[in-house]
Amino acid sequence: MKKLTLYLTLLIALLLTACSGNKSIESRERRTISQEEAKELIDNSNYIFVDLRTVDEYIGWPIDIQREGHIKGAVDFPESWFSLIERDKELSKELQRRGIHSDKTLILYTRYGGVDDRIIQRLTSLGYEDVAVLEGGIKKWAADKKLPMEKLKNYEIYVYPQWIDDLRAGKKVANYDGRPFIILEVSYRQKPAGQIPGSIHIDDSLNHLRGERNFLKYRNIPLEVKSKFWNRPSDKKIEETLLSLGITKDTMVILYGPNLLAANRCAAVMKYAGVEDIRILNGGSKRLETENYPFVQGYASPKPAKDFGAQIPVNPEVLIDFEDEMRIMKSTNSVVASIRSWKEYIGEVTGYTYIDDKGDIAEARFGYAGSDPYHMQDYRNVDNTMFNYKVIEERWNRWGITPEREVAFHCGTGWRASETYFYALSMGWENIHVYDGGWYEWHMKDAPRKPLGVPEDAPEVPVAMF
Repeated sequence: MKKLTLYLTLLIALLLTACSGNKSIESRERRTISQEEAKELIDNSNYIFVDLRTVDEYIGWPIDIQREGHIKGAVDFPESWFSLIERDKELSKELQRRGIHSDKTLILYTRYGGVDDRIIQRLTSLGYEDVAVLEGGIKKWAADKKLPMEKLKNYEIYVYPQWIDDLRAGKKVANYDGRPFIILEVSYRQKPAGQIPGSIHIDDSLNHLRGERNFLKYRNIPLEVKSKFWNRPSDKKIEETLLSLGITKDTMVILYGPNLLAANRCAAVMKYAGVEDIRILNGGSKRLETENYPFVQGYASPKPAKDFGAQIPVNPEVLIDFEDEMRIMKSTNSVVASIRSWKEYIGEVTGYTYIDDKGDIAEARFGYAGSDPYHMQDYRNVDNTMFNYKVIEERWNRWGITPEREVAFHCGTGWRASETYFYALSMGWENIHVYDGGWYEWHMKDAPRKPLGVPEDAPEVPVAMF
């Protein structure tokens, strides 16, 4: 009997302890912070404001709020990602790679203030023990103009699916001046299905002049011929292609596709030509698939234009050639930004079947990219949208890639560099270029090279988080 009494006493004690623990978790889950309390924590490094809205709202699109952007210092992590990222290990990695660490107090906010309990519970299970919710969300915050907010300076470059749909439907949309527009899907070949309604197709012929993909075949090709491979087409060809698509300098062009590198490269050539209003669907086709977008089958037929409206190139500084890259390499007020994988940058691999030399341009500084020449994980979120722009800028700053300097982005043949060009442009950077020839042209000219290996003054040896 005594043993039974002792057993029941212990069992009751354990149950009470468990209930007490659950109440503790519940109290953490339901903890809220007022707007007044929150404004005092903006500059406190022990707290991280986490924006659970869409990436589009975070960078600046004003969807049902009075101001553009996000709470000063906040980090984006859309609530949809908690469903998209099923494995806890991957979720933890994604949180950490944007600086959301478990030793900080997280202040979550949405547009109106409500936060799904499951998000808080999952964060708690990952070791985030101190999580709070901002009362009233950012809508209330934005209504008080004294409270600080930030945005991506030229966020309108990156549009989102609903904005495109509203534009097509003739509805009033933000950051649009009423000019004619064209939606352009950039892909190697036409797809049987999976288009935004009204899309016109373009292949990669505007992006470059195709060349051999086996470097062994290059031995018998004259230098003046092979040096043009993979570079932009002639100005005449660019004009012919644009006019055939119905594009003039006054057309707003919205680009998307299954390969964002291709879409960005096409956008860079158009910017060089002089198209004044270029937009890129943030996340491209992958994002549309993730969001179960109602695709249609088939493309619209282009209506050719007769006159571009200006002499091409209007913006020759966008895509620069060897001589300008050499000048930038030699200047102390400029920086050569290498948008290549770490292994390419330090000379462990060439990365290409048609480039046999390992290495990089002399004085090149590492600008991040991804795992190989065909991926840009360092610049992409899990849904393929643009990675946190503040983290991008912080990485660049560590390597001396800063907005007050003249910056020439390069990669192997200009595609990855084109993507980062638009990121820098969206941040408001002005004196920026894409070195069109990249390492492909540079290595053929036997120009000055960076020593193989990690530079002695490297600020870091980056740890891949993909």
